[in-house]
Amino acid sequence: MFIDEYFGGGFYRQLPLGYHQHFSFGQLFRTHAYYPHEHLELWRPIPDPNEPTKTLASQFQIMAAGQDAFRRNIPLALPKLETNEEFLVVRAKKRPIVLIMPETPQFGVDNKGYRGKVQRRLCLVAQVFGLADPKTHRQEFSPLFVERVRKMEFPQLMFLPACPGFLEVDSLLRLDELQSVFTPNLEPTRLALGDEVAKVLRGQLQYLFAQAGPTEYTELRELLLND
Repeated sequence: MFIDEYFGGGFYRQLPLGYHQHFSFGQLFRTHAYYPHEHLELWRPIPDPNEPTKTLASQFQIMAAGQDAFRRNIPLALPKLETNEEFLVVRAKKRPIVLIMPETPQFGVDNKGYRGKVQRRLCLVAQVFGLADPKTHRQEFSPLFVERVRKMEFPQLMFLPACPGFLEVDSLLRLDELQSVFTPNLEPTRLALGDEVAKVLRGQLQYLFAQAGPTEYTELRELLLND
């Protein structure tokens, strides 16, 4: 037995009206997400001989990070960039995500006159990656690996079965690629993980980050691995 067979048609649930106003753990969204960069590249300004202050830039070039990375001599006024900051070159893609931590309530803390913003409209999301090409349905991972994910062997991964209209192919939820996203950038759908699946995911996060158990996750994992 596999996790998708265990939950069957209860893997996902439809949210009631007003779903786009109240976000919660396990909801499914779309948003842009970036690829973690293995090789650091910088978007550096090209010096303009006609701009004597060297604080304005209109042209840039991509270059590998060198010894002077994050240690520039002159700050930029436009676009704003401090001497200990860099513009990074990263790729991003709009993809499905599962909401892990919704935006926290307002703190009600006045931090005027001090450095830093206390309240940011951030939430924490986990990215979803297709296991097959969505157009051709050509498998992109070995069947043996997919079966091991469906058996819940890997704590950092959860199998998500295809869901027409949202996930066109079976997919992979990666808990080792969590990202912070500004809440206004989330595109809500009317889907969420089923209540029992959400309980398993909560337990999976506890197990992954704190080796905590027993939970619904550890119990189901043991059942499937020994089946």
